[in-house]
Amino acid sequence: MELQRRQDQSLSQRKGQKRKLDEEQHDERQISAAPSSAAERAALLCDVGEQVSILESSFTWNEADRSAAKRATHALADLAKNEEVVNLIVEGGAIPALVKHLQAPPLIDRVQKPLPFEHEVEKGSAFALGLLAVKDGRTHITKLVLLTMVA
Repeated sequence: MELQRRQDQSLSQRKGQKRKLDEEQHDERQISAAPSSAAERAALLCDVGEQVSILESSFTWNEADRSAAKRATHALADLAKNEEVVNLIVEGGAIPALVKHLQAPPLIDRVQKPLPFEHEVEKGSAFALGLLAVKDGRTHITKLVLLTMVA
């Protein structure tokens, strides 16, 4: 009995340590500064373009597509945390791709149960759009969301 309690306590301590390490690593990641040169700006636009391309090509319930879309929304959100980069993200075409992923893909008969990453991509898109809603992105987002709702 005592041995079992120690093992359970040890397991929870390891989980707590792992969680703390993950949080520290996340905090250590630096949010990119505003691009100071044309090369940095081009590299950032290229990165945004890659994420947008993933979002535009992964609007299915396929588990690999959902996983890729989730990673892309998180990558765009991480970039958008820096307000100085928001305009480049908007310029890179991220808003229409993120708005598209506010809704889940259409269901088909062959969709696996449980649904892969159900609501995860949509939450990631909403979070990224919230970060992009500063500055001029707000009106662009509003127009696209309204057009999507009407269509």
